[in-house]
Amino acid sequence: MIKRGSLTMRVLVVLALATITPTMVVGYLAIRRARDDLEREVVRGNLALIRALGSSVDGTLQSARRALDLAAASWADERTRAAAGDEAPATRRATARLLRRLRREVPLFATISIVSVDGQVLYGDPIAANENVGAHTFGGYIGDVVYEGGRPRVRVVSQARSRTGELVGVFVAQLDLRFISEALASARLGQGARLLVVDGDGIPVARSDDVPLAGATSLRADDPAVDRALGSAKEGNLESGGVVAVYRNLSSYQTLRGVRWAIILEQPTAYAYALARKTTRDTIVAGLVVLAVALVVGFLLATRLTRPLRALAERADAIAHEGGIPDDAPPAPVDAMGEIGHLAQRIEEMARRIGEREQLQAALAHGDRLATVGTMSASVAHEINNPLTTVLGYAKLLLEDKGQDHPDRAGLELISDEAARMKTIVGALLDYSRSERGHRGEPTDVNELVQRTAALLSPALKRGRVTVELDLAPHLPGAAAAPHELQQIFVNLAQNAAQAMSEGGRLQVATGLCADDVAIEVTFTDEGPGVDPALRETIFEPFFTTKEVGSGTGLGLAVCRHLVFGFRGRMEITDAPGGHGARFRVVIPIQE
Repeated sequence: MIKRGSLTMRVLVVLALATITPTMVVGYLAIRRARDDLEREVVRGNLALIRALGSSVDGTLQSARRALDLAAASWADERTRAAAGDEAPATRRATARLLRRLRREVPLFATISIVSVDGQVLYGDPIAANENVGAHTFGGYIGDVVYEGGRPRVRVVSQARSRTGELVGVFVAQLDLRFISEALASARLGQGARLLVVDGDGIPVARSDDVPLAGATSLRADDPAVDRALGSAKEGNLESGGVVAVYRNLSSYQTLRGVRWAIILEQPTAYAYALARKTTRDTIVAGLVVLAVALVVGFLLATRLTRPLRALAERADAIAHEGGIPDDAPPAPVDAMGEIGHLAQRIEEMARRIGEREQLQAALAHGDRLATVGTMSASVAHEINNPLTTVLGYAKLLLEDKGQDHPDRAGLELISDEAARMKTIVGALLDYSRSERGHRGEPTDVNELVQRTAALLSPALKRGRVTVELDLAPHLPGAAAAPHELQQIFVNLAQNAAQAMSEGGRLQVATGLCADDVAIEVTFTDEGPGVDPALRETIFEPFFTTKEVGSGTGLGLAVCRHLVFGFRGRMEITDAPGGHGARFRVVIPIQE
């Protein structure tokens, strides 16, 4: 669990802010730009569509009107010639041919009528009585859209004038506007879009959806786009009520007089701007994904950054608690690169120096204690050695005159044995106090000395059922230690091992070079009960022994370590391989 206020949490917060802020800004700008671009493209595309449709519708209407104007002009010329030549039958035949050709060439004409100046139908289809046409009628689109049989129609009027400008008649035609609905239906529209063509009153003339046209009412009050389209002379767009609309007035296409019709394309914004919404959604999803990835990467990065820092903190606490680290301690569990790794190395180096200083101070203190003991031992040995010699001599003299069955013999033997034991202790104290410092002579052959010691102790070891196995490394350099000191150390260690294996066993003695090749190591490995870890430093103290009273002086290992310190070596004890038994290791410097 990540603790609040921890370095990991801070890194995650910084990464989250560093990710969210640009993501939100860039996302907002991308969404805004995408929506603006999409709105422009939607309006632009829809306007292009209604321009094309409007141009097509207007072109069809204009073509029909021009055809009617040409027919009216042709009929007026024919009528003028007929009036001059009085050829009425020929005029009627020519008029009938003209109407047939006009119906054939312009299928949009549902009805065609030729009316006189006073409003009487002369040729063609009849017209309603309430349709007032005549000399006062102007040309162009007349009236609003009407529905006959459910079909929208509009009247087109063209005046027939002679070359002199005299009005001789009026052509009246009704255009079938179904072609507009067909054109709108064939247009490719977006989802939810619809097309409308309305007349000047806002009544639908054609539409692309399935709403019936017959009986339709004006859309002016219901559709803002219709009001805007009929009130404008050019194209435009608006957005209202969740609908985006583009429009264009058809009169803007015409060079001749026409009516105010308009074409309108409407589409709900939900469909028109669907791409913008998708872009918004994709941008938000991408932002969330980027945020999630940033948090995961940040967590991994923060963990990788803080784990070595926590390990360094724990290592520093351990160093402070233990007062440094020893030379043979395992490396710190800090694996990092860059500055953190460099800091870990410096902390380890500092800790090792602190440990070395602690060890040096402990060694100095121990050396001071040993020196005090040595001085005291030498003084005591000199003071009691002569009286002990006298006691031992007189005890032996008295024993010579006493037979085996003499009642005083047992007491005299006890006095002699105890005096001899005391003399042995005094001799050990003298050895302890007389140890040399350093070695100035020839290098000592450690392998040869080990072999000599094994041969010397062989009879005694055999009596104790102890088998000696030697594992001597070849070509060892000479040791910087006195031979008699090393032999005394080896003899003591071998005898201790033999005493530890009271039921017999195997003693392994091995020599070799240390890992750094600057010292020789000699190991004595036994199969005894081993040494309790709590006693591994205490057993080297003078007069400390685990043997029964009267079985040892407690100076053997103390003398050995004292001798080892004398030639700047090291002596330590560990468990034997497999955990059964003890292993004494003596490190001896190489003679330079």
